[in-house]
Amino acid sequence: MAEKNEPWLPVEQTLKEDANGEERDALMNRLQDQARTIKRKMDAGVTPKEFAELDTLHKAFETASQVVAIIWRRYHPT
Repeated sequence: MAEKNEPWLPVEQTLKEDANGEERDALMNRLQDQARTIKRKMDAGVTPKEFAELDTLHKAFETASQVVAIIWRRYHPT
């Protein structure tokens, strides 16, 4: 039987091995950069359909950042 905290994805394995948080920070920065890029597009003015699509992507990147932080803390509790 698999260990309870066994990583399912390569990114999870990376976060598990990232005791100092450098990989976590780099990944979160990339996700947040993408969220900011999408937000700028939304703010520049788009059609309602494009806005809805971009809003969904923006929320996904924000949620992904939260998930990265949660996974990292699971392996590296303070």
